[in-house]
Amino acid sequence: MRLIHSPVRRSKAFESTLQALGGKDAKLFPTLREAMSFSAILGYKERRKKPLDPNAGTEDIAGAQFQLNEAVDIIFALALADTKNSDILRPEQEKDCVQIYEEYANGGLELVQSWIDRYSDNSVEDAVWRGLNTIGVKPPKSSNPAVDVVEPTF
Repeated sequence: MRLIHSPVRRSKAFESTLQALGGKDAKLFPTLREAMSFSAILGYKERRKKPLDPNAGTEDIAGAQFQLNEAVDIIFALALADTKNSDILRPEQEKDCVQIYEEYANGGLELVQSWIDRYSDNSVEDAVWRGLNTIGVKPPKSSNPAVDVVEPTF
């Protein structure tokens, strides 16, 4: 696993959306990093790459937060999938990899915010699942499937 040294930025435009998805009071993801990675993958899936708006402001996340966990793999996998060129994985291209991740995360957060707005009468979790359903993503099957009740015949 490769480490990254560049800070990862997030847009303040979607800060409330990110906080609703992950962190200490959120139900979907235990950390903002995981919520941001989910958003980046969602952005990639839906081809929503949105540059960070400098007028909205950004928040830096230390690169160390993206080390020794799945997020660093996601950063490089998205960059490789986006560019379709392995040169993006060269150490001198790290900032480009991070920027691709940031832009997909921003696009994914914009989509999640639209779901929260559309399904505002539901919890954030329900809004996200409803939104995911609209793009063909189904919730996981229950680990305790309902047991069919067989009526006895006499």
